[in-house]
Amino acid sequence: MSSKHDAYRRRIPVSRLLRGLVAIAALSAIALCGPSRASAAACQTSGPAAGAYTVTICLTAPLDGASVFGVTSVNATVSTTGTSPGVQKLFFYLDGQYVLTDYQAPYTFNIPTDQYVDGVKTIEAEAFMRDGYVTAPRASVTATFTNGVTTPPVNNRTFTPKTGTTPPAGQPFVIAASGDGAGGETSESDVTRLISGWNPNLYLYLGDVYEKGTPLEFYNHYAPAGYYGDFKSITDPTIGNHEYTAGVAAGYFDYWDNAPHYYSVNVGGWHLISLDANSAFNQFQPGTPQYQWLQNDLQQNSTACTLAFFHQPLFNIGDEPATTALVPIWDLLQQHSVDIVLNGHDHTYQRWVPMNSAGTPDPTGPTELVVGTGGHALGGLPLSNPNVAATAIQFGAMRLDLGSNGATYQFVSTAGQTLDSGSVQCKGSSDTIAPTAPTNLTATAQSRTQIGLSWTASTDNVGVTGYEIWRDGSLLTTIAPATTYSDTTVAPSSTHTYAVRAVDAAGNKSAFSNSATATALANGLLFTDGFESGDFSNWTSVSGLVAQQQQVLSGSWAARGTTAGTPAYALKQLTVQRSELYYQSRFKVISQAANSIYLQRFKTGTAGLMVTTFISSTGKVGLRNDQASTTVTSTTTATTGTCTPLRRTSSSTGPRASSRSGSTVTRSTPSPRLCRSAPRRSGNSYWGTSRQTARMTSCTTTSRTTPASSPIRRGRPSRER
Repeated sequence: MSSKHDAYRRRIPVSRLLRGLVAIAALSAIALCGPSRASAAACQTSGPAAGAYTVTICLTAPLDGASVFGVTSVNATVSTTGTSPGVQKLFFYLDGQYVLTDYQAPYTFNIPTDQYVDGVKTIEAEAFMRDGYVTAPRASVTATFTNGVTTPPVNNRTFTPKTGTTPPAGQPFVIAASGDGAGGETSESDVTRLISGWNPNLYLYLGDVYEKGTPLEFYNHYAPAGYYGDFKSITDPTIGNHEYTAGVAAGYFDYWDNAPHYYSVNVGGWHLISLDANSAFNQFQPGTPQYQWLQNDLQQNSTACTLAFFHQPLFNIGDEPATTALVPIWDLLQQHSVDIVLNGHDHTYQRWVPMNSAGTPDPTGPTELVVGTGGHALGGLPLSNPNVAATAIQFGAMRLDLGSNGATYQFVSTAGQTLDSGSVQCKGSSDTIAPTAPTNLTATAQSRTQIGLSWTASTDNVGVTGYEIWRDGSLLTTIAPATTYSDTTVAPSSTHTYAVRAVDAAGNKSAFSNSATATALANGLLFTDGFESGDFSNWTSVSGLVAQQQQVLSGSWAARGTTAGTPAYALKQLTVQRSELYYQSRFKVISQAANSIYLQRFKTGTAGLMVTTFISSTGKVGLRNDQASTTVTSTTTATTGTCTPLRRTSSSTGPRASSRSGSTVTRSTPSPRLCRSAPRRSGNSYWGTSRQTARMTSCTTTSRTTPASSPIRRGRPSRER
């Protein structure tokens, strides 16, 4: 794990509000919460008074009494007996002060010990169970920090708002935005991969680092590679309520180099404003410093388009209450013709029609977009309101393509689906200009019944809201903003010529793109493993597998992997996306320790987990819907030493995914575009096609002696709010 933190070796100070107190001797000591340990022991066993179960929590690293320096890993394990409701999360403490919550196993995090004053430290852990029981006493070890640090480090750097990167010539300035995602979970990685695929010019983080936004939670849940820290150089943040504890937000101000509570910056012809909407700050009324600053900033703003972003939304139909204290801020934004307001806080997606602060539709009011879907649990929508134009309860992010007089918005899920799209026209502007023509259209045969199109996006002064797809001189369909399309209505061996043109919300249409012609395939087989060649030349990459001739079913060759902590896999990625896939393989388990084995993994085009087929620790075949966090385990046993067929059909349109072993079928509802196939617990990718076959010609054999690990915590079921 420590390698994930190399990009964030920084001095972590005490709170900005406490800098004058030299007695502070620890990193962001946030007072808490619960009793201190009753006795010191690396392992502690306890249970609820009713006695239905017991929980044993152990700190396995560092060893009790160890001397440590630099970045040190803290590891904990949890085991239960009886009828346990399951572990929801683990709390960790340093010298009695809360420092971090871990939401999914393996429970491990890193401490940069050189950011603390040297000395003997006590590290503690307790488990929070799903029925609300908290283990006590805490597991506890001591460690001596030995870095030569005698005074608490202080961050004196200054924050500068980011203006982002410059888009390629002829392309719009792209902003990505999401909030409520930094909990160190698999779903966070899924969202960051989605955003990375856009290559945005600027990223807006809409607040909340879990659970309390401590410096260690920023260090472990936000900063590491594969998380939101990947975008730090192009990020403008706003502060969330989880960053505040007892009115202090030490982790936020340290990580963001003492960023102000409110600031503004001009990017892509737009004026962006970040505000602190937290009650702990409470500067919403006329006469308060933030309100007066905002008033002056808006008066001096001369750009045609303005966007404000802050954590709590004024309007909300989700689990969180509406933040009515923001009414004066909203009135000020409306008076100065602010066009878009971006929020997080509620763990849903919501788009509201333009409204005034009373909640009445008003074209002079801002359009509110709630994007609290960044990866840390999903909420519900218990309320309704006729002024809500669109909602979604899926992990994902907002993409904004900025124009000179407006912006195109798209809310895209980690499954790669555009769930809402359209444009916002900036106030006082007109839209009589047609979009530019799409360029570089190509057509490629993807299967017997499918031809794929791709092109370079158009631009518009307000925003492109869709594309018309023309085939053989006739309009085939109109799609939401995208740069790819798959025509699944063609016949085998048929030839078609395509053209594309862009449209905007005002009905303006671009000129046609260049034309492109393709002929559908006569044969639909997309991929074979190629093991009979004695190598993995048909695969994109391979790790830990070998081609061998000792364990085979038919033919002369098969793949074999033996793991002892490091995943073994083969990965195949095809060049086009699919809405439906049929895949067939055969596997043999030679030996298995007390752990599960991953056989196949389907993933999205942005590498987000969709569906996993596995063998449980008891030898049963199971299917996990990674998007819905649901698992079905069959009654069929994968017999050790027997070559077992595995067939699965997955569809983005419904519950078509199935895993068959013998006569048993388990089902889920994925939406895969990318498919992974592996005999181990790790990512392995290949693309598939609609109703086509990808066959392994010989039996893949595997053995496993210890549980495999995953460096970015993929594939775990726990997701908390």
